[in-house]
Amino acid sequence: MDNEQTLINEKLQSRKYSPDHIPSQDQIIFTIQEKCIGTIQNFIVFSGLPKAGKSTFLAAVIASAFIPGDQFGMKVHFPENRKRICYFDTESSDFDFYRQIQKIKSFSNLNSLPIWADCYTVREDGPSEIRALIKHYLEMNPDCPIMIIDGLLDLLFDYNSEVESRKLVNWFKKLTKQHNCLFIGVLHQGKGTGAQTLGHLGSNTDRWAQSTLEIVKDKDKKTYTLQPRFLRSSDDFEPVVLMNFEGVWAKMQYEGERKTEGKTKPNDLSEMEHKALIFQVLKDSLSYKELIAEIQERTAKGINFSKEIVKIWIAKNYIRKDQHNNYKML
Repeated sequence: MDNEQTLINEKLQSRKYSPDHIPSQDQIIFTIQEKCIGTIQNFIVFSGLPKAGKSTFLAAVIASAFIPGDQFGMKVHFPENRKRICYFDTESSDFDFYRQIQKIKSFSNLNSLPIWADCYTVREDGPSEIRALIKHYLEMNPDCPIMIIDGLLDLLFDYNSEVESRKLVNWFKKLTKQHNCLFIGVLHQGKGTGAQTLGHLGSNTDRWAQSTLEIVKDKDKKTYTLQPRFLRSSDDFEPVVLMNFEGVWAKMQYEGERKTEGKTKPNDLSEMEHKALIFQVLKDSLSYKELIAEIQERTAKGINFSKEIVKIWIAKNYIRKDQHNNYKML
């Protein structure tokens, strides 16, 4: 048996099923609503159109690693003795990169990031250099179980190349297994392509990713929604809807849930939820009747519920009447 055959035989034996091997149970690295989204030796993708809110959701994901609970239902989990997280930003200017770090700190209510959180901006580096930096980082930090890359397009020259795209996906598969980690990547969707991830790279990631998540911006409602697109390890989670109100991000009630949540009362809503709802329904001044109808439309609740909402808004001075006896925001 020559050297080549010997190497092939050794590789084949190393790939063989072993009845004595029991994989560790602490494999789940990322969950949404306690559902398995990402595990060790896999990669997942956040997709969406440009400026659709991908960086905001990504900041919330990273922030969830620094707090005891979840962030908007999303949570990073660390295996035992492997508490480290790494974030590579391939796209942003220094201004936007540091603004993103500030957003992460704001979500986690921290003045500074923990020493076990490493963040890098590599905008000026080419695809092969960025891949080399990521590989080197993983080799130097075996305690890192989660690598976040924003965005994946900068890891190759041509996202429409079948060969280059497949090679990159194979690189994901190889590194995540070699270093026992999860990759979370961000990939743009193309305009007018039916919410498809871009090019052959998008087709390959859709085929091989453990999960592909989609972020959708609603310009009218001013909301950003994270929803499942392809999930291989769990059933669908309820979409996560965020809205920015006066610089503060708040999780909104998913409209599809409202009809089943009959026990929700106006007094159960937080101040932020009340103000966010006002921001949605009172873009212009409305008569009392119009205001009630708009609240019913937005909340899928009855007229009594909507009237109680208005009573709270008036009592708390969230809204007032104008000279035409219509209601407007304060």
